[in-house]
Amino acid sequence: MSTVTRPERVLFVHAHPDDETLASGGTIATLLELGAQVTVLTATRGERGEMLTRELAPLAGDGLRVAAHRETEIAAALAALGGPAHLWLGGPGARPTDLPTRRYTDSGMQWGPDGRATSAGDAPADSLTRADLGEVVDDVRAAIRSTGADAVVSYGDDGGYGHPDHLRIHAAARYAATAEEVPFSMIVDADSGLADLTVDVLPVRGRVRAALEQYRSQVAVDPADPQDPASLSYVMPHGVRHQVPALEAFRHDTPPAPVAPQTFAEMSGQGKATAVVVAAVVGVLVGALGTITHQQTVAIGSWSTAPIGMVLTTLIVIGIVVGIRLLYRSRLLVAAVGIGIILATQVLVAVAGATSPLVLANAAGYVWTFGPAVVAMLVLAWPDLTGLRAHQPTDGQRPTDVQHPTNGERSEVAAPHE
Repeated sequence: MSTVTRPERVLFVHAHPDDETLASGGTIATLLELGAQVTVLTATRGERGEMLTRELAPLAGDGLRVAAHRETEIAAALAALGGPAHLWLGGPGARPTDLPTRRYTDSGMQWGPDGRATSAGDAPADSLTRADLGEVVDDVRAAIRSTGADAVVSYGDDGGYGHPDHLRIHAAARYAATAEEVPFSMIVDADSGLADLTVDVLPVRGRVRAALEQYRSQVAVDPADPQDPASLSYVMPHGVRHQVPALEAFRHDTPPAPVAPQTFAEMSGQGKATAVVVAAVVGVLVGALGTITHQQTVAIGSWSTAPIGMVLTTLIVIGIVVGIRLLYRSRLLVAAVGIGIILATQVLVAVAGATSPLVLANAAGYVWTFGPAVVAMLVLAWPDLTGLRAHQPTDGQRPTDVQHPTNGERSEVAAPHE
């Protein structure tokens, strides 16, 4: 078993209140006792979580009231663990300073036939999984910077048990840590054979029990056994009893090469604005080039006037708008290119005057006048095929290796519940 050395500042990134205690409470308490500066970053307030007790049952389904109650639970639980700092994703300290704060809500889940969580299929518009991944990553990066974190800890690539919010947080935390060049570690089962670091959490068992007991809406903690004071177990909403392990384990992740956003939707707000401007500029350049060259002909054998200009400019337009739509899955970028082409053509014609030789009343002139607009409209009209491509890194891509907050050895995350 590895000995935990004192890290300076560690950021634990979790999806819902109670995850920090269930998945890593012993390590949080241990690090605090060692004098580390620990911050827990929570993405949502668990608005769709179940309310287990009779007195809390009326709150179920009322997202705002559930959120308010779970805020009190996590505050009490963190105090029981030793008082780590706490941030909400999208809130102060976990949001770029040039953006207004926002609130991510619980995406919900359902239990699949294999006993693992899966998507509920009705995640609300403001939920974590429906948020732009780039925005979530930027918020985690802001938390890393505001806390001065030396290391980041979160779930493994399976989210521990498959919850879609856990999968999203794994991806966001991992990408954010990589971008900020901070070691990233994932929580794993100590018996999985994947652990690079294990933490003996029996010495802080009392703190973990006290923290778990604050989550009465989510888990039912079994009474302490006088014959076995180190034993700690609880029952989850779906009736499964879990024994809290004596060891918490981590696998360190090796930072992957920086990954550029694969689609327009994955870009940050600034990236999207830049992409639109670049697309419009490309459209203007193509429009200017096409307006000047589309009348060009060339002699090819018996073809004394082959319309090489019309053919090439049309192919260029088709290639650019189709390529952008396929690569970035964005109608907006296609529209920006089309508008740029049309504006460039009209401006050049207007500057040249009524006797302009740029666009003539012939086949090439008609093709250039109407062709780009028709091509752009056809490309804009075809259906969105994004769903056919698994471009989200949260759905099963296995991360490469990184480093753990506590010393620098090698880790994955297990988190039990919503």
